[in-house]
Amino acid sequence: MVVSLIALTLCAGISPDISNANPYLKISPAIRPHTPTEVLKVWVLFVDRGFSNISDRHKALEQYQLQMSNWAKRRREHRTPHNRPDLTDLPVQSRYIEAVLQVGGKLRSRSRWLNGIGLEATMAQVQAIAHLPCVRVIDPIHQHVATAEVPVSDSLTLSAPSSAQPFNYGSATAQITQIQVDFLHQQGFLGENIVIGLLDTGFNLKHIALERVDVIAQHDFVNNDVNTADEVDQDDPGQDEHGSVVLGILAADAPGQLIGVAPRARYLLGKTERISQNGAFFEREIEEDWWIEGIEWLEEMGADVVSSSLGYFEWYRFADLDGKTSKITIAANLAVQKGMPVIIAAGNLGAQPLGDARGLSGRITPPADGFDVLAIGAVNADGQAAPFSSRGPTFDGRIKPDLMAMGQGITSINSRTRGEFFNGYNGTSSATPLAAGVVALLMEAYPLATVQDIVHTLRRTASHSDKPNNTTGYGIIRARVAYDRLLDQFGHTGFPRPIAVEPDADLVPTTLGEIKQGELFQNYPNPFNAETWLPFTLPSAGRTNIRIYNLDGTVVNRLNLGRLGPGEYSTKQRAAYWDGRNFDGERAASGTYFYVLEFQGEIDIRKMILLE
Repeated sequence: MVVSLIALTLCAGISPDISNANPYLKISPAIRPHTPTEVLKVWVLFVDRGFSNISDRHKALEQYQLQMSNWAKRRREHRTPHNRPDLTDLPVQSRYIEAVLQVGGKLRSRSRWLNGIGLEATMAQVQAIAHLPCVRVIDPIHQHVATAEVPVSDSLTLSAPSSAQPFNYGSATAQITQIQVDFLHQQGFLGENIVIGLLDTGFNLKHIALERVDVIAQHDFVNNDVNTADEVDQDDPGQDEHGSVVLGILAADAPGQLIGVAPRARYLLGKTERISQNGAFFEREIEEDWWIEGIEWLEEMGADVVSSSLGYFEWYRFADLDGKTSKITIAANLAVQKGMPVIIAAGNLGAQPLGDARGLSGRITPPADGFDVLAIGAVNADGQAAPFSSRGPTFDGRIKPDLMAMGQGITSINSRTRGEFFNGYNGTSSATPLAAGVVALLMEAYPLATVQDIVHTLRRTASHSDKPNNTTGYGIIRARVAYDRLLDQFGHTGFPRPIAVEPDADLVPTTLGEIKQGELFQNYPNPFNAETWLPFTLPSAGRTNIRIYNLDGTVVNRLNLGRLGPGEYSTKQRAAYWDGRNFDGERAASGTYFYVLEFQGEIDIRKMILLE
């Protein structure tokens, strides 16, 4: 009784309407039949973030903004119109967690994005937890066993990096050229200044082709340490093989044998999958909470793009593939909203007949059903869909998979050795890093393209985007065509081959010679609806800000542009961008606004009109 009173006190402050919710209805129907003594693994999701007033909420959001990594800030500012932190960024309320643990159970994980915790508890404890007013719902955590795609064949190619010229892809030529990555490499785009996050089985970095990979950080979410390679006291032999193969496809640098899609990118490595203890048949067990913890970690660490060659199916039915049911799909959707594209293997169930029963026979596997999550299917070197590649549609009728890349006869490292390669890897797991690498290179080429810009462009430019279907989606990726389409949209690529484009006719013409003083030009379009660009020039390098005021003189938003070099910032690629929202992410009201350029103590003011 005392424990229950303490727990209820910790949940104090919840509105009466929520407090009086029926505890029985809070428990998922999938859990209810269990007996009181059965031990379950569940998600306990909370009703709110525990703030007593709006002021406290705003302070917490401001504090999170200050603590965000520079990489995460940069990505959000450039890749999404909603660049301010929101409630999903804030930690789970600690007193709510304490209230649950007072009732009973073992804490397994916590998720900011889902506003909940993973818990191991008996059914009796679950029923007691459901009475807490701070608890919104209790859902099951499912476990999964599947067959990994790492070949067991001993047919390997022994080699060290040759002295061949750069871009000699060796036996990886087909997988690179089929999706036109060689064109992007020739333009100088190799992933520099892009951070790629991987979620997989673990990573062995001792292969010679991975010696120069720039790894920012790694974390093992299975064993809760910072080593993602095999450890004798924790892992079966070969635990890290699948992830290492995926990393090789992306990051390897061994001219004449294998050059990855993005060998100059920086990497964050998350281990979120465990192989079964006996290791037979490469079976592996995974739980969704590790994956969710992993993708939240990648976002907080500042990853620009996520590649995950994992998918879960045994406990799902076709009706669950609606883009909003599985917890991992919800997390993947949130990652995209935060400016981080998510590239996912479509799955390897395609050889089975399509079915609606549990197990997703023939179908894509979550989180590939996410809305702007890119689900990647597999083709062979001739462009024909691999028989094993999973098919769509989603339950709500969307085309899936989204894109195709080579997933049969793929070349990567043999992670069991220091210098051997294998050219027979199969699976959508092998196609996924190829696609993720293309996304990374396009992000490098177009620093201000949003996630939606890149996702939609890749769909519109794939090999049969005019006639998409649920076997091959929009078709094979065509990186060169996508690059050209984005060039038409942005008019400028950035490093290493900037292309000068005259600004729109209503802008001040390009200044010739040295810029004498900073100047703010008229925004375009003006009047505008929802978004506009604010062009300006700078005479020297320095920190640059633009404040936006309403007619009452209240600051509506501030665009922190960081330290910029001297020059003209007039094209959409370079001009300041405002999405028409205030500090809280809400749409500003129609009316007249002033925007003020602040540079080295001087200001310049212009007027603009927002029409909703």
